[in-house]
Amino acid sequence: MAKAYFTTNEVAKICSVTRQTVINWIKWGRLKALSTPGGHRRVMREDLVSFMERNGLDLLLLERFEERSKGQVPHCWEYFSTGFTRRGSAHDCDQCLVMQSKALRCYLLRYRTIQDSDTCKTSCETCPYLRKYGRKLGFIPW
Repeated sequence: MAKAYFTTNEVAKICSVTRQTVINWIKWGRLKALSTPGGHRRVMREDLVSFMERNGLDLLLLERFEERSKGQVPHCWEYFSTGFTRRGSAHDCDQCLVMQSKALRCYLLRYRTIQDSDTCKTSCETCPYLRKYGRKLGFIPW
C-alpha cells in the first residue's frame, strides 16, 4: 500500500534536493502541502505525483523510494533525532556507543558493553524506539 502523505525530508530524498528546497517550493506555492497541528508540513501523495509530472520528474523515483521504505527500520539515533520523540527523552545519542558503531540492534550492544555510560539511560523495556520497532528487530521483552 502506498503512503498517503510524505514529510519534507521524504520529498527531498525522492526529488534529490535539500529539505530547504522542498520548503521553498511549498512557500512559493509550487508544491501543495498540509500543516500538522505541530507546524510540520505533509505532502499528499497525489499532490507530489502532480508536482513531479508538472516538473518533468520521473515517477519511478517515487516508486523506488516507496519500495526501499517498505519494512525499513531506522537506527535508534535516527528515531530519537526527531524533535517529537526527543522531548522528555533520556537519550544522548552523540555520546552513545550504539550510534558510534552504527548498530541497528541497540539492545544487543547495551547488555554487552563494559560501562552503562556508553549507551542510553533508558531501560529497553520502556524505550519508545523498541516499543515501536522491537517486534521487527526480534526484541520482545514484555
